[in-house]
Amino acid sequence: MAPELLRKESHNTPASDVYSFGIILYEVYSRRVPYEGENFMKVLQNVADPSINMRPPIPPDCPKEIQSFMSQCLSGDPDTRPSFANIDIRLKDLDITNVEPGKLRLSMQHAKTEKELTDTLLFEVFPQHIAIALRDGTKVEPETHQVVTIFFSDIVGFTNISSSLSAIKISHMLDRLYSRFDELSTQYDIFKVETIGDAYMAATNLVKDQTDHTTRIAQFAIESLEAANATLIDIDNPSMGFVNIRVGFHSGPVVANVVGSRNPRYCLFGDTVNTASRMESNSEKNRIHCSERAAMLLKSQNPEMNVCSRGKIEIKGKGEMETYWVNEVPLALPHPSTNTSISTVKTTRVKDSYVICTDALSQKEKISQLDVTEDLV
Repeated sequence: MAPELLRKESHNTPASDVYSFGIILYEVYSRRVPYEGENFMKVLQNVADPSINMRPPIPPDCPKEIQSFMSQCLSGDPDTRPSFANIDIRLKDLDITNVEPGKLRLSMQHAKTEKELTDTLLFEVFPQHIAIALRDGTKVEPETHQVVTIFFSDIVGFTNISSSLSAIKISHMLDRLYSRFDELSTQYDIFKVETIGDAYMAATNLVKDQTDHTTRIAQFAIESLEAANATLIDIDNPSMGFVNIRVGFHSGPVVANVVGSRNPRYCLFGDTVNTASRMESNSEKNRIHCSERAAMLLKSQNPEMNVCSRGKIEIKGKGEMETYWVNEVPLALPHPSTNTSISTVKTTRVKDSYVICTDALSQKEKISQLDVTEDLV
């Protein structure tokens, strides 16, 4: 009860209600009844006595904004107390995360931190607009992309490695390898789709428009290969050597969608995915293999990147396909007057070099007739 009411100087007024609001603030922030354990009659006398002006103490965990607020509401002079209109304005201006009482305030701050961590993790697993839709419970619709470039890699001899090492050492090897791949994917702004066992899948021109999407994948592939060759299979047994990988990529249309409601996955569908996977499975140890369409896009986007024809090979489920090695140059080209097949030309990988390799491409008349500009949309 307000001191002026205890002194019988007035009846209930908005100002006396504001005093009661100040007492409520004390109860909220202290989690205690005012003057708990004290003599009730003595308390009333001291509250009413202007010379003593007894008030409940400010709770130690009370935020500074509320301390000032509470003191003004508990003023002994009704005319100096804020009006409820003023209280309403001031309450709206407060940041709830800074004025939550005690443990609840800490809980709110913890919840905010947890939400930020959850959002960060969601944005790592899903494209941002997909992550926001999932977080907000919005239906995710399938998306069609006219041309993306998809990267696949796997570890050469992984079955034998798995039989030679414990499961924990396999997991440590993959973590070291794919943590480095993840760093490179961030560097080249490539979206990591997933890892399945020893396979790593990534894509460009998927979550944002990237006119140089094939170049990004090629550069990522080159550095990923080097990263793998610098990764020990078993750090406790260096004699086992370093990781070797096969790499393949292809460019084309896909449909992207979130599949499932429990542990949902962001998946890509279409023949482009299958072809990219075939480029990887038909690649060779420590080599980068790509389709003809990807090679043409790469040549258009980055003419200085080495691209050499492998010739025609049989691809399971696709038939005969013209494919290419990336970041390799011919050791010897056949003389134009001979009938030597381009597939017999030996090549060598070039490290940290981007010497143009147009001879292999120009020998295929149909390549010069391809219109790749439509693929760059």
